[in-house]
Amino acid sequence: MKTFYSILYCTIRPNVEERVSIGLFIGNETTCKFHYSVDKLAVIKGLFSDSAYGMLRTSLKALQKLSSECDADFLGTYKGASALKEQYFNYLSKYANNLITYSSPKAIDIELNQMVFDRLFEKFIYQLPLPLEPKLKPVERAKERLTTSLAGRVNFNADLDNTMVPGLIVPAKVWFIGKNETQVTGEAKDFGGLRPHIIQQQINAHLFLVDKIKDTAIGKHGKFFLVGDEPQKDLPENHKLWEAVKNSTTLDLVPTSEIERIEDYMTEHGVGPLF
Repeated sequence: MKTFYSILYCTIRPNVEERVSIGLFIGNETTCKFHYSVDKLAVIKGLFSDSAYGMLRTSLKALQKLSSECDADFLGTYKGASALKEQYFNYLSKYANNLITYSSPKAIDIELNQMVFDRLFEKFIYQLPLPLEPKLKPVERAKERLTTSLAGRVNFNADLDNTMVPGLIVPAKVWFIGKNETQVTGEAKDFGGLRPHIIQQQINAHLFLVDKIKDTAIGKHGKFFLVGDEPQKDLPENHKLWEAVKNSTTLDLVPTSEIERIEDYMTEHGVGPLF
C-alpha cells in the first residue's frame, strides 16, 4: 500500500524563507496520522503577533482533528478523508505560502503504525515528550522501599493455609511474613484512599490471621507491623479506623515516614523467611 509523508513548516521570516519544521503528516489510502510539536510552537510563539499565532495554532489543531477522525474511521465512511490524499498535499506544497507551508509528499515503502510515525516524527520534527511516571502514594513508595530492603529476610505476598498456620479456616494472604524467635508479619493500608467498610473488612481479616499466628507462637508473642498514615480528619470513619489501629496492642502501626523502624527490627532480631 502506497504511503506518503509531508512535513509542515512554520514560516518565520518570509523574505528570507526562514522556517521551522513543526508537524508531520503520514497517510495512505486507508488511514493517516498527524502530530505537531507543542513544545516547538511554544518556543517560536514570540516571533508572531497574537493574531498570527492564533491562526497558526488553529490551523494545526484543525488538521490534527481532521486526521484523528480519519484515523478512527474504520468503516471508511468519513467524508473528510478525501482532503487528506497525496494529491491534496502536493497542491498545498506548491500553493500554500502563508503561515504554514508543506513539503512535497514523499513516498515511503513501510507499514504505517504508531511506532513508525513516532520514529519519523523525532527524526524530522522534534523529540516526543516522555510519558510521565505515575506519582506513587506514600504507602506505595514505602512498599517499594521495603520490598527491596527486606529482600531475603521475609516472604512477600505469602499465601498461607492451615498447614502453615493451624486454625485458618480459609487460606489467607499477607504482604510479608518472616520469623526469628517468633513470627513477624507486615501489612500496609492506605487509610485515606479506601472506603471505610473495605478498610474495616481487611483489618478484621488480618487480625484473625494474626490471632491464629499468636496461638501457634511461643509464649503467644509475635511482631505484627501495619504501615499506614493518618487520614484527613474530614474522613471521620477512616480516621476512626486509623485511631483504632493506633491504639491496638496487637498491631504496631508504622507511619510511612518511619519505616526504618521495620528495617532496624529485622536487622536487630535476625529475621529470616518463614519458608
